[in-house]
Amino acid sequence: MITLLLIVLLSLGFLASCAHNAGNSYPLDGAYTSFDALESRLASFVAVGGELCELKLIGFSGTDQLPIHALRIGSKAASRKVLVIGQHHGDEVLGIEVVLGIAEQLKAPDKKFNAILEQFQIWIIPTLNPEGWREVSRGNYQWKRKNNRDTNNNKKFELREDGVDLNRNYPVFWAEDQLTASSNPYYKGSSAASESEIQALLKFVEKADFELAVFYHSSASGAYSEKLYLPWYDKKDKAMTRRYQKNEELAQSYAGSVKKDYGRGTYEVQTGISSKMGSARNYFFHALSTPAFLIEIGGINAEGISVIHPGSKMMQTIVKKHVAAFKTLLISLPDQGSGLQYTDEEKK
Repeated sequence: MITLLLIVLLSLGFLASCAHNAGNSYPLDGAYTSFDALESRLASFVAVGGELCELKLIGFSGTDQLPIHALRIGSKAASRKVLVIGQHHGDEVLGIEVVLGIAEQLKAPDKKFNAILEQFQIWIIPTLNPEGWREVSRGNYQWKRKNNRDTNNNKKFELREDGVDLNRNYPVFWAEDQLTASSNPYYKGSSAASESEIQALLKFVEKADFELAVFYHSSASGAYSEKLYLPWYDKKDKAMTRRYQKNEELAQSYAGSVKKDYGRGTYEVQTGISSKMGSARNYFFHALSTPAFLIEIGGINAEGISVIHPGSKMMQTIVKKHVAAFKTLLISLPDQGSGLQYTDEEKK
């Protein structure tokens, strides 16, 4: 009887552990890169990559002056450039792991990856929001989305209210976005590109001539999970529509190569009209004529919970899938001047 009871209790503990691993784990599992360990991890890539790697300081956060780094992997002589940003929102940590996973390929490259490194400069920005990420990474607040700006101007930092949503602060369609209260998690800031983080990125990319920009996110609500999102476009503008269609083809290529972790089938591309607001994908598409899309990773588990902070095993599974999908996308990315590239006329 005692043995049977012990088996039952152990079984219940095992099931509870499985349920926990299938859901969110916070404070973050030790397998995640911590805020305090990022610089040393970036330095490790430079040490391994040699000429195929460069670490650049592109700016600092606005309130706490935390560094914002961009890591180049690939030949400095390569003419083709791709940008990947792991995180705009502090709580969306999976994207940091994905982009660092891309850089991790330097340590054990294969023939296909070597070919990518010869053709492309892949510029990786692990986090554009080091302030928000630091709060999440250190266990201070699981859902810290914004940066640390004192947005209600009361001269004290309020962790759950203060800050600007950096993915609504870009200088395109900023005025179109509905004005929200400064305490709102989606607060777009006092003016377009008001935030130092966005200013640093704009200065970095304005002359880089990227042919593709990819942004990783995670839907805290789960409403947008396991999908890709495209820029807003005007259906009545024929040239813009053609550019959008080419952009969509790239997104479809990526989505079709990633199996969902929490649903059936592969990732999907949201093809309806996107939000007309100051987001990264809108800025790159409209201001720089660069194809761009956002990828929402994580998902809703069997219990109906949105999982964006999974345990280590699921996190590593997700990362592996997206690193593979990113590599596949670059391998299949059309050459400059081919059908999927924008013409000069389309860029106008």
